Amino acid sequence: MLRNTRHLRLTPDGRRLHERAHHLIAALEELSHELDGRDDTLSGKVTVAIPSEFAVRWLSDCVAEFVAAHPGIHLDCITSMAPLDPVKREVDVSISYHRGRLADSAMVVRSLVTMESVVVAAPRVIAEHGRPSSVRELSALPCLSTLTALEANPWHFIDDSGRPISLKVPARYRVDSSTLLIAGARAGIGFAIIPRHFCQAWIDAGELVPLDLDLAPAPLEVIAIHPDRHGITARARAFVDLIQSRLRHETGLI
Repeated sequence: MLRNTRHLRLTPDGRRLHERAHHLIAALEELSHELDGRDDTLSGKVTVAIPSEFAVRWLSDCVAEFVAAHPGIHLDCITSMAPLDPVKREVDVSISYHRGRLADSAMVVRSLVTMESVVVAAPRVIAEHGRPSSVRELSALPCLSTLTALEANPWHFIDDSGRPISLKVPARYRVDSSTLLIAGARAGIGFAIIPRHFCQAWIDAGELVPLDLDLAPAPLEVIAIHPDRHGITARARAFVDLIQSRLRHETGLI
């Protein structure tokens, strides 16, 4: 370590030691549980990250129930819409939104639930700008986008061969919240791409109009990200299993 009177930080060698020792300690803890015959008893610390809005809407009771059901568990839950690096933040599992192509990574990604996406706009937007029939037209029309979520671009589509296509759109309204995206679309700020499950009520009410485009919007996936395969503890796996089960039950989706 390098230290002075006010700061303390790891040297490069210290960081390498910490990264390797972290996984070794986790493996020893798992082995200890197995040798003690306590495979069905979860204990120890688990650090998770969940998008704030998503946690409040779908998972607040589920997270609390997990800890209540396992007295030996100590849970730290980070709620943030900003993307987190599970390795740097020492997070056991990060629940995250994803749309489009996944970046190559050594991290382990597990799909929890898939939501159909739809491009929508308020009737006044369509009256002013017309009803686009192709994805290319959207690149010249006012659109809504994300700030940090979904890698700062939610606009992904699937071509005829099944490949994801990313689209750049003009956006003066960028928010990391589906609630704010829906509000912006209803207010007539521009076109938005949103999970149908989140906005179907406003489509049914006529406040939002879905578009029939030449390419299908890529679905929104809720995924669980582990730093690496060797570091997945039994408690982290049990937590993700519960999250997946609850999401599929609550949303009726797979």
